[in-house]
Amino acid sequence: MRDANDTIRKFLDKKSLLEHRLNKEVLEDGIAYIPCHVDNMEDIISKYSIRDCESLNSEFVDYIMGFIECIPVKHPIVLEIYGPKFTEDEKKIIADTIAADGDYELGKTIQENRHHRLVFGEMVIGTVASGIFLALIGKYLEDIPQEFFYVLFWLFADSLVRYIFIEREDYRDKRIGAGRIASMKVEFIEDEGNSLPS
Repeated sequence: MRDANDTIRKFLDKKSLLEHRLNKEVLEDGIAYIPCHVDNMEDIISKYSIRDCESLNSEFVDYIMGFIECIPVKHPIVLEIYGPKFTEDEKKIIADTIAADGDYELGKTIQENRHHRLVFGEMVIGTVASGIFLALIGKYLEDIPQEFFYVLFWLFADSLVRYIFIEREDYRDKRIGAGRIASMKVEFIEDEGNSLPS
């Protein structure tokens, strides 16, 4: 049992070298460069896409997002695509698809944030209204049961407090993340020697 506790303690005491690794491998002059090796366009563009309505390959997106989640938000992002020589038309399709998918994600996040602000406004109105009803019931409407309005008041107040102190920051962070992806630059580097050995 002692060995198991020692092992758990060892895992708890393990320190991350994330900042050092990012500075060494990804960050240069305050810009985060995400390296990505591809063999062809199908590694980037989903095989289900059609011309003029392309979307990104989900594995490609997962790879990029894995990097982005580790990079502090103060750093702009440049995606470096290492691979074969793409034609100018292929480069345009890839860059436009990355930008379009980023824009879709940003638009979706903005709509979600707008919805949450609307809900926040409703919670404020609900808290104030139920508080007023509680005050009126105590003075003028003594025959109406107060418990219903207490439950309403605390339901609205709980949602309001949770939004102010917890969820608002989460929504803000999600908006920043979507903005980073939508602002990401793309560079193409012709190099077929950066793939991992099979």
